[in-house]
Amino acid sequence: MAVKINDVDYSWAMIELTSPALTGSSDANPEILSGVTAVKWNRKRNVKTNYGLGGKATGRGFGNVECSASITMDYGTQAQLRALKGSLGEIGEFDLIVTWATDIDSEIDTGITNNESVTLKGCFFNEDGLDTKQDDTQITKEFDLNPFDIDI
Repeated sequence: MAVKINDVDYSWAMIELTSPALTGSSDANPEILSGVTAVKWNRKRNVKTNYGLGGKATGRGFGNVECSASITMDYGTQAQLRALKGSLGEIGEFDLIVTWATDIDSEIDTGITNNESVTLKGCFFNEDGLDTKQDDTQITKEFDLNPFDIDI
């Protein structure tokens, strides 16, 4: 059974982004991040099967946990972030907190609270660039966030 908030499945419209180091505000969805159109993250543990006599599996070995994440932003958001230091690569480390809002209609107080969030820790941009072509009506680009940890 899927988890729902106020009888509504999780959706993009419910996502709030917070990053005080990027926006200078601890408020969710400040104007500087309003042009974010996608966020992806993944946390994966390296697992390797160990083999013994006869080529049979005898167990598993667990390795490092690898974290990856990316953000897709429109050009206006990219320009606002570049204005901070001249280039995305010069911004430095920041945390990005992804939270799911409890109420899409703020005029209705349901009394239900949702504190589910994911923190992408120690993110930084290691690239800057542009990706556009003829007939684009919105210029967007996906950037790797390179987190060192993901706190769920």
